[in-house]
Amino acid sequence: MTSVIFLPAPDSPAELAQLAQLAPDGGPIAVYRAPAREEIPAPVPAVPRQAPANGVEAPAQPASAAAAAAWSSDPADDARVRAICQSVALAALEVLGGVRPLQQMSRWLDQENYDRLQLRANLVRGRRQAAAAAAGSGSGPDPQLLHRGVRIRSCRLCPVAEGIYEGAVVALEHERARAVALRIQLRRGLWRVTALEIG
Repeated sequence: MTSVIFLPAPDSPAELAQLAQLAPDGGPIAVYRAPAREEIPAPVPAVPRQAPANGVEAPAQPASAAAAAAWSSDPADDARVRAICQSVALAALEVLGGVRPLQQMSRWLDQENYDRLQLRANLVRGRRQAAAAAAGSGSGPDPQLLHRGVRIRSCRLCPVAEGIYEGAVVALEHERARAVALRIQLRRGLWRVTALEIG
């Protein structure tokens, strides 16, 4: 019978002979070297927290949140992204109104938002054609719809992180206010709209 002992392996033959005597029947003995244990670093003494002056303790922020809070956007990027927000919101509403071709939006929208805007424009156009057919007006499109004036009322911009902005645009369309929310990211040196919601 072979006895198995899990101990640090002996370095000298004399120590191995002593281990062989530990076997109950004097048979062969197998010794396996135990894996070395990693040294655990000494504990770092805790620094007592000081009580805040106003008695209200602020929640602790993780290191990434503190680094993000220290980041500030470039004013040149802010102005550029604000102009993109206004232009894309205006163009998207004109696409839904049928006075601007959707292909002009491919420069700014990613594929998912381009497809969503195309679907919505098709639904709006189909509904308008069904309403015109039900009314029996075969005289052509409404001239007011051909010259719809969309005006940007306000634009608010929020820098989220480096190369990422979120914007909210309020536009007036025939005395009706519409909201457009956008997320713009810098991808391969170009600003692209990665989220577009039209109210």
